[in-house]
Amino acid sequence: MTEWWRKLGGEETILNNSTYKVEKGLTWRSLLALLYIVFVFQPGLAYLQLMTGNLPTTAAIQWAAILLFIELSAVFAGRKLSLPEAIVIYLASIQTIKYWWFLAPTRENLTHPGWIYQLYLRYSPVTIALGISDKIPWFYAPLSPEPWIARTFFHHEWIPILLWTILFFITALFGDIVMNILTYHLYVVTEKLPFPLAHPIAVTSESLVKGDWSKMGVLAGVTIPAFFYSFVLYSLPLISEAFWGTRISVIPVPWVDYNTVVQSFLPAASFGISTDLAIIGLGFIIPLQASLGLFLGSLALYFFGNHLLVSLGITGFAREYEYGMSVEVAWQRSVLWAWAMPIVGFALAVGITPLLLRPDVVKRTLSALKSLGKVTDVPLKACLVLFLCSAIALSILDYWLAPDLPITIYLLLNIIWPFLLMLVIARGEGLGLSFTIPYVRELTIKAVGYGGIDAWFAPIYMPSSWTSLFKVCDMTRTSHRDFIIASIIVFPIALFFGFIVMQALWSLAPIPSSIYPGALYTWPVQATIQSIFISPEATDFFSYQRLFLGFITGAILYAIGSKLGFAPLVVGLAGGVYTPVPSAFATFMGAVIGLALQRLISESWWKEHAGIIYAGILLGEGLAVSIGAGLAIIMKSMWAEPF
Repeated sequence: MTEWWRKLGGEETILNNSTYKVEKGLTWRSLLALLYIVFVFQPGLAYLQLMTGNLPTTAAIQWAAILLFIELSAVFAGRKLSLPEAIVIYLASIQTIKYWWFLAPTRENLTHPGWIYQLYLRYSPVTIALGISDKIPWFYAPLSPEPWIARTFFHHEWIPILLWTILFFITALFGDIVMNILTYHLYVVTEKLPFPLAHPIAVTSESLVKGDWSKMGVLAGVTIPAFFYSFVLYSLPLISEAFWGTRISVIPVPWVDYNTVVQSFLPAASFGISTDLAIIGLGFIIPLQASLGLFLGSLALYFFGNHLLVSLGITGFAREYEYGMSVEVAWQRSVLWAWAMPIVGFALAVGITPLLLRPDVVKRTLSALKSLGKVTDVPLKACLVLFLCSAIALSILDYWLAPDLPITIYLLLNIIWPFLLMLVIARGEGLGLSFTIPYVRELTIKAVGYGGIDAWFAPIYMPSSWTSLFKVCDMTRTSHRDFIIASIIVFPIALFFGFIVMQALWSLAPIPSSIYPGALYTWPVQATIQSIFISPEATDFFSYQRLFLGFITGAILYAIGSKLGFAPLVVGLAGGVYTPVPSAFATFMGAVIGLALQRLISESWWKEHAGIIYAGILLGEGLAVSIGAGLAIIMKSMWAEPF
């Protein structure tokens, strides 16, 4: 074991059946940069998600932190960051943003902790209407109304939730490390897959470390106006309410709603424009086809689709619709009555169809396991035993919490499914393909005919792939061990600070509420999809026929797209059918602006600087909302009660 750990990257790294010396990446400078991301950016990103409803990307913040500490190290330490230090900052920063463990799980992985959302689900109009509100178990959300009324985590009924969250945290971190070591040796060392997404990270990091003042100028030139715009958009309303008791809002958040205009000639249609610069800037960096698909998918359902529902008198949405229905209400109600199951089916198709079209991916993945022990020094049995210990412990906890589902199903969900999914996802990553299979727990429990409630809320482990990050370490001669240790160090710190951040923001105002419109608009939709799976009373909403129709539509479109070269557009469609029109349109608008700038300036300049521009937008937004939220929290805490 010691020999394996040494060769994992502490002193040397195995690549192409040979070894080479690696450089140290975990130093006080890189660790300080990671803590800087934790403490400076996390509050701003949490507030942004509450305002927009979107999980902010951290890629730009990673580059911004590297750029900042390159210069700070040169000034205060006498030398700039080394390339391995920059790589450790970039790679380990995936563990620096953990506030969402206390906000809401992602819609693709509802098994993940999300404390405030878990409590919200107990009082959500959707769960009340579908008859599951009072059936949500004690281990998922406190039974007492006191934490909801007082908006606090400091209540004894959070203790069991804290305990399973800690076990989930151990399983997730340790399981991810072990499984990614395994897939690294399978696909990087053994099969030598290209991992095309690793190359830009290595090259960009190297160019930044070497120093490129033109990129620094672009970053600063974008950050300053983004800061002032975001201050007016997000911080001014918070600060004005905290200081003077009056909310001054100059620009609508999160979007400008044009529903009253479009519904005058197309009843039930929705349209608007997001006012968040980061959502527009996202169009700068994602493929044009994907952004077009995002817009078309959203337009198909919530512009034309909702109009057809009303004009043809289909589903309960047609009965509920009234002229002037806002974007958020039309989105929430149409998802409940018509679109939830087609959305799930379409997402499943986009995740599964690539595997059906490429059976060699699965076949070669499984066959590679046979020769693993013969070509590497990794003790395969040790890796698997370590992973199994944590996953079995979580399965036993699940069975103790919800014994009406056989423990064999929990073992399937926590061990077999994550293992197979990780093998397939990581191999797809090695080929530059994106595989995601959502709602694994929901569909598995539904398939076994489970008729209870508690098992739907038991914590389940789903893996995250870091395999391409290990490939980046190899390309830059960075110690794998330094990356792993940095991740282990920063993860609990980020989790604890995320807890503090979310308690502070929750004390400031209810979540969701008009103060935090992103959560107010998106959480009911997420609760709708989750509740339709669970509730035995959701027969009007849960439909295998609609799910199958969505799956067939997505599978046919992806099969045609992969053949004709527009598969990214279909992937964009899968995101678009879940996205309200204003956000999808703003991202597409950003892609069009980027295309125009390519023509006006040059394609090569834009490709080189688009990521830096997006970094500047996020950096400016992050600084503005951090200052605004911080001042508002301080002022509120000086004289306001928590309820």
